[in-house]
Amino acid sequence: MRRLCGEIGLTILATGVLVYLLSLFTFSFAKVEGYSMSSTLVDGEVVLINKLAAVQRFDLVYMRIPGTKETTVRRMIGKPGENVYYKNSQLFINEEEKEEHFITEYQRPFEKEGMLFTEDFTIKGLTGHPTIPKGKYLVLGDNRPYATDSRYYGLVDEKEIIGVVEMRILPFHKVRWFS
Repeated sequence: MRRLCGEIGLTILATGVLVYLLSLFTFSFAKVEGYSMSSTLVDGEVVLINKLAAVQRFDLVYMRIPGTKETTVRRMIGKPGENVYYKNSQLFINEEEKEEHFITEYQRPFEKEGMLFTEDFTIKGLTGHPTIPKGKYLVLGDNRPYATDSRYYGLVDEKEIIGVVEMRILPFHKVRWFS
């Protein structure tokens, strides 16, 4: 019996060490803080981060906030080399209108009140460059009127992106895959 308990303990320890080592390079968990991503993600929820995933437009990314050691989740909107701007709450990338289906429901009440959900801005106005520089990304919170994002702290360097949010895992009743 003693030997069996020792083997079980050793198996649990080895599994724990293996999972920890894998998590250093492939995945991690993060707790959402604040309301910049409401209502996609809200304060206190826990998400699974894929550190190996390639970042695609409209992915939720887990990143370090430029100039700080803090981390957060935001939505990737613009990639290097793109001309991005908003006019009347509508996204344009390289002069092509893009639909942001993930905020449509929350944008409607603002439009009914004659307000802009996303204030007008251009990449040139944010950075002084006509396009997003190489190695940089434009990220925005889904709760645009109240989000702190690239409009405030600037474009995010590629090396500051830790990974892509794959799913919400807590609370259990709201588990959801994002990719």
